[in-house]
Amino acid sequence: MLAFEKLCTLLAKQNGVYAAAEFTDHGVREETFLPSAGAHNCYSIAKSFTSCALGILEGEGKLRDTDRLFSYLEAPHDERWDEVTLRDVCLHKTGTPAEANIDIDVEDFWAEGKTDFLQYVLSQPLLYEPGEGPFVYSDMNYYLLSRVVEQVTGRTTAAFLQEKLFNPLHFRGNAWGTCPQGHTLGGTGLFLRARDLAAYGYMLACGGVYESRRLLPQEWIEKAKGAPGTYGYGFFNTPDNSYFVAGGMYGQTLYVFPSTHSAVAIQGHGVQTEEVDHTIVPLYL
Repeated sequence: MLAFEKLCTLLAKQNGVYAAAEFTDHGVREETFLPSAGAHNCYSIAKSFTSCALGILEGEGKLRDTDRLFSYLEAPHDERWDEVTLRDVCLHKTGTPAEANIDIDVEDFWAEGKTDFLQYVLSQPLLYEPGEGPFVYSDMNYYLLSRVVEQVTGRTTAAFLQEKLFNPLHFRGNAWGTCPQGHTLGGTGLFLRARDLAAYGYMLACGGVYESRRLLPQEWIEKAKGAPGTYGYGFFNTPDNSYFVAGGMYGQTLYVFPSTHSAVAIQGHGVQTEEVDHTIVPLYL
């Protein structure tokens, strides 16, 4: 039995899986498990796409991850923010507390008066030196990066990636949420089909190339996937560096296997990935 068939057999036994897809050098395979919308919120997997937008711009010579965040943004801020680099933001090491986050998937930000996302984040104190404090995971970090992409390109991050990534990968329809001011969320709220998510993973597995066209610098992928056993720029790398993963709330998962030019995407609500990690992943290595 092939790896994808074994994966589907396993996922069919779970109650909350919507869809799965596999993309390899031999093409794409898809499976739907529950009647549902075609495109689903991939939650924090969106962060990896915002990271790739930065990577495309770095490849075009329009920015570098070592640049200061406020060389691109204009807003009142504590002068300590002037030391924060794009790399610090990617790595969730800006120095802000957890309270700086706005979890739009859970909280009512209107009721809490957090409708100006940029102003709210910048109003929070920096408790640590940028890049030196603890890892503090926050959707708002990738919202800041999305605002940088917008400032550099003159377009929303969603519109920029539509041209640079989504269309070349033949996405079959997508949507990305915005803040009340109309800026792409960056850290969550991206709705995709399983096939399209897998195509994105396959491009990453092939070093940034899809259908003989380079879409992303390989050097960026190496930085973005992170050091072995760590979080990078929207991805988690495995301790043995054999594959890397982008994940989102409720079990959304994208597995990227560079050694075999393959990728697997799983979408659902309450997906149990532990058995997938132990029994299916080794089949793709």
